[in-house]
Amino acid sequence: MAIQSNPVQYAFALDGDNILTHISEAKRSHSYTCPGCHNCLKPVLGDVNAKHYRHIEECCSLETYLHKAAKQAFFQCYKHAINTNRPMVLELERSVSCIGPRLGLLGNKAVQCSKLVSARYNLTQFFDQVDLEKRDKNTGLQPDVMLTDSSGKRCCYIEICVTHPCTQEKIDTGIPILEFKVQSADDIKVLSSGVYSVERGNLSVFNWEPPSRIVEHCSGTCSVGKVEMSVWCLSDSGRLNENIVPLSDVDLIVNSKLNSWPKALGAGEVMTNLRTFLHHVDPQTLYPNCIMCKQGGSWLDGYLHCHSKAKLVPYTEACQCAAYKVREWRKD
Repeated sequence: MAIQSNPVQYAFALDGDNILTHISEAKRSHSYTCPGCHNCLKPVLGDVNAKHYRHIEECCSLETYLHKAAKQAFFQCYKHAINTNRPMVLELERSVSCIGPRLGLLGNKAVQCSKLVSARYNLTQFFDQVDLEKRDKNTGLQPDVMLTDSSGKRCCYIEICVTHPCTQEKIDTGIPILEFKVQSADDIKVLSSGVYSVERGNLSVFNWEPPSRIVEHCSGTCSVGKVEMSVWCLSDSGRLNENIVPLSDVDLIVNSKLNSWPKALGAGEVMTNLRTFLHHVDPQTLYPNCIMCKQGGSWLDGYLHCHSKAKLVPYTEACQCAAYKVREWRKD
């Protein structure tokens, strides 16, 4: 059943040279045809209603019109770009991971600062030829538009989806496919712009994934920068001081993994890390500390289980404990 047009449905038509022409560029003296059914279209260029093309005879379906106008728009834009050496921009998303020294404080190689950033390509640098509705002799398939390079080694399918998405048969070829969802004249205008981005939501990409990158230094907001870190120091009186800061705020000039680790670590790991830290900053054990005592058990927010007293004691209890005895140093 044919879908009747309304003043805003038909914004594009083919002129006498078969060039897709937006209604804003139409002239009353020129003849135009519908890209869908190839029947005559009359430009309505009044000042009251929105400018549009109108079918003189019964119109084709809106689906057919949108599909044919859209692929003509892309083909026309790409051909013009090749002839004028103008870029056809494709913006995809690339995964970028940072391996900077700050991540070493997390103590987990599996944790990475990973984010998606824009990866821009100029399609004409990969494909310098464009064909409309040409059958691919290698696969026997016929995309709406086919991009190829002059050597014939690379190709890319352009598919227009109004109601029918790209077939699995085409996707399974492994050939890069750009599928544009078209629902209105505005979507056709995007195809005429020469700039296409997955962020718009109307572009689906198959078999074309930018390779991920690993960088030394994180740019922008770090994806793990909000991880809470415990940063420790030993005061002149021998007391431990803990400062909770996000990973992004840890000063790497004065801090390292010797005194900085995620606050979420378990009690056993915290105890091991504190012993390593104290051995580093107080190698002669000048400050009595239950953490370094043979009787010291697990750490619990400033308290330890003392095996000698069979109870929880503050870590500074060693200062006045007769049973205090420094354990032989070894990194657990």
